[in-house]
Amino acid sequence: MPSSQLPPVRRFLWAQGPASSASVPAGTLLANRYRVIDFPLIQDQQPQSPPPPLASVPPLAEPYLALSPFSVNIPRPFTQVLHPDGQSTLLLLEEIPLQGTAQPHQVPTLLPTLTASWPGATALHQLAWLRQIAKLWQPSVNQQTAYILLDWQHLRVDGEDLRLLCLEAKATAVTLANLGQQWQQWVATAAPEIRDYLTHLTNHLIAGQGSATGLVYSLVQAIEAISNQQTLTVQLATASDQGPTRQRNEDACYPESGAMHQMSMDGRRTDPALVVVCDGVGGHQGGDVAAHLAIAEVSQRINQFFNGPTVDHRQVVAALKEAIIAANQTITARNDADQRQDRDRMGTTIVVVLVYGGRLYVAHLGDSRAYRVRSHSCRQITLDDDVAAREMRLGLGLYQDALQQPGAGALVQALGMANATNLHPTVKLYPLAMDSVVLVCSDGLSDNDLVDHLWPSELMPVLNGQIDLGSATQRLIGLANAHNGHDNVTVGLLHLKVEPCDRPIAVSVDLAEQPLLAPPPIRAVASPPSVAAPATALPLTPSNRSSRSGLRWLTSMVMVALVGLGSALGWLWFSRRDGAIAPTERTTESGETLSPSAIPPTVDETDTAGNLVVGDFLQIQQLPDPSAAATLLTTQTPPDTDAPLTAVDLPERLLSIGSIVQVNGRQQTPDGRLWVRLKVCSLASETVDPGPSPPATESAEPTPEPRDRLLPLAQAGDQGWLLQADLPVFAEQLLDTSITQRGLCTD
Repeated sequence: MPSSQLPPVRRFLWAQGPASSASVPAGTLLANRYRVIDFPLIQDQQPQSPPPPLASVPPLAEPYLALSPFSVNIPRPFTQVLHPDGQSTLLLLEEIPLQGTAQPHQVPTLLPTLTASWPGATALHQLAWLRQIAKLWQPSVNQQTAYILLDWQHLRVDGEDLRLLCLEAKATAVTLANLGQQWQQWVATAAPEIRDYLTHLTNHLIAGQGSATGLVYSLVQAIEAISNQQTLTVQLATASDQGPTRQRNEDACYPESGAMHQMSMDGRRTDPALVVVCDGVGGHQGGDVAAHLAIAEVSQRINQFFNGPTVDHRQVVAALKEAIIAANQTITARNDADQRQDRDRMGTTIVVVLVYGGRLYVAHLGDSRAYRVRSHSCRQITLDDDVAAREMRLGLGLYQDALQQPGAGALVQALGMANATNLHPTVKLYPLAMDSVVLVCSDGLSDNDLVDHLWPSELMPVLNGQIDLGSATQRLIGLANAHNGHDNVTVGLLHLKVEPCDRPIAVSVDLAEQPLLAPPPIRAVASPPSVAAPATALPLTPSNRSSRSGLRWLTSMVMVALVGLGSALGWLWFSRRDGAIAPTERTTESGETLSPSAIPPTVDETDTAGNLVVGDFLQIQQLPDPSAAATLLTTQTPPDTDAPLTAVDLPERLLSIGSIVQVNGRQQTPDGRLWVRLKVCSLASETVDPGPSPPATESAEPTPEPRDRLLPLAQAGDQGWLLQADLPVFAEQLLDTSITQRGLCTD
């Protein structure tokens, strides 16, 4: 069908303004474009056009940008318009929790609240919702929005997903005890197999025991216990095409194009279902080589890893990351061996979908995407690694504004272009409690929002069983060639059918003790030998990539050079502005990417600690002065007091010599002091020998007993604050770390 005949995309927005803002009558047109349906529900009358760019980021949008890595849960600021009263502004949000947007003449409604959906929901639904609240907790505390997680009217549910209606920063003190009190209200109507577990869990939280890290770990284990009891039928198919304007295909997929498979999984069968899509990039030659190298490396490692005993969630996350890192090293080695420089270096995007143990895992680098289709929605579940998304994560602009900037689509992460130490694949877990379809694709399909146009007509019939996956993949290839046509196109489809266990076994109450404990460190994944870069099977012939793909790669190099966000190879990852810790993302205990606290306004450029970025690793050092020791303040926020720290009764833990810590946030208190939030990754016994003690020195006075020796030792998984000025004294930055050293900071 011609482009004019594409099904229309309807964009609905949610208006958020000051509490004093008056309601706006239905039918009112805001900014000559946005029609009020039922305030604050708004419909964009020009969904095909971007909004006019804003001069600056609205303050109301800042917490959304800081939490933007939680794209499945958090709305996204679209633009800001003037309220009809002329005195205030309205922030318009997209990706809001609505149902019914696919029907052309139906007015959408808000998704049901967690309150309404909880009674009668399955155990897996309930655990999935609680886990997402737990994962959002600490980042929301950092943004002063955690109180929203206690307001059930703001919490909406979309199948297994928890979705927030809106955010607003308020200086409201909330604790995990408050969260436990809220959750306790739902224990009586929880599914029978998790009722005792939740009783013990909420009792611990109310008593002030445990941490957000331990809470997430506990809930993930409970999800594993329930998921392993259900039966899952997986159908999958792949297709790849060079497109009408290309002379060769630089995409690749696993299984190979044209494959169709079906398998059944339960607690006794642990064989994984795996789909991988790669989109080769990299100048005039080698994109197809890089894509095939990545496919071979990742598929071999994943299949070999799961050809053995059952593994748990954290091992799955580690295995996916290690496979992607290994693929990066293989491609990088090939680039180096061929003496490729700058834009001649080959690389590839990658998106990996793994179904294992009744759970869905999605890992990615670059802008190849994964979408999840349910009965009423199709949602992107990966966040592109491009400049536009990066600007949003850094809080430099709204996503729609960033998309309009030159080089917005330039990649900031892909395989083969940088050393593994600067590579950060995202891995996410999605529990499977209901039937769904997962689409994996290269940008040959996803460009120009084509999936948003096509999913009601092309993917809903797959979910409903009206069309087989093989036919669906071929139709998507044809439609991509007809409406985009500028690139290769690769598609993977998985139809996931869930059959819950008739007689589920109750989740052990022992798992409720996990919030009191730090998760055990992840041991290094046993890795097979790397796939050798083929010398003849995939010859390096000159590429005929279109000018658009060449421009995407070149633009990445130019943009990086201009804004100073990359390495000498033009590869962007860490951002260091005025020596400050940039709000780059970090990775949590269950594999998802989080956002740190907002950066302070200025930092002394001569301060070496100010050159750290979120995600950097440090090792606690031994000092000649035995009375000096690094202590971690284990409060949710840094202390705001002018009194000496020794005169204030604060919860502290001693950082043992040789411990590995990771930077995961930063905050400036009103008294002007700069604090860095650290997470303990591993202890000295789990990392390296810190070396011999310094020689004893003569002293006329006896060595004082340091106050810190009376403190408990910080354990792996603990988080807390340390003054930035103290970091150069107590810690040394590590430029490279092993998986054992990274410990709890690995997944």
